[in-house]
Amino acid sequence: MEENNKPQNKFQTSIDLLNDAIGKEIATSLQYMYFHVRFEDAGYEYLSRTMRQISIAEMRHSEEFSERIMYLEGDVRMDASFATRQIHDPQEALRLAMELEASTIEFYNRASRICSEHNDAVSHKMFQDILVEEEKHHDLFRTELQNFLDYGSKEYLVLQSIAGSKANSSKAGHTEGHDKE
Repeated sequence: MEENNKPQNKFQTSIDLLNDAIGKEIATSLQYMYFHVRFEDAGYEYLSRTMRQISIAEMRHSEEFSERIMYLEGDVRMDASFATRQIHDPQEALRLAMELEASTIEFYNRASRICSEHNDAVSHKMFQDILVEEEKHHDLFRTELQNFLDYGSKEYLVLQSIAGSKANSSKAGHTEGHDKE
């Protein structure tokens, strides 16, 4: 007989995988939010906005995994799986983002299979559905890194700055051709 007379949850394997996923999602969300504020401060409008949007998507994944754990009558752990890295270089940030997404893709593929093997079709499908989004994130970061390499760091960052200047100008009420007096 178990110490606390409480039977083992038959979904404990899924709960553990979901909690590991939450840790990855929280840590990744914080990392991307860090990149967002760094790039916003540097005037890299597109990169900043992209990092913010993906950070929010990662936090939404944490919420979805948490809701699933609660349904399975487990307990949610809200522990980031790694500390935020203070990277200032956009190229290095894009490389890290690609690595994080690749690692997540590998983990979710494995977690999906394991959940299926343990007769948890819903968690299996949840991992598959979120995997589609993670692959889109990976592809976006790969494309941006390739643009960075193809155009060169100076040219790529100039384009980012111009986009930021245009956005700030339109927020201030200026439009092209109408600010001449």
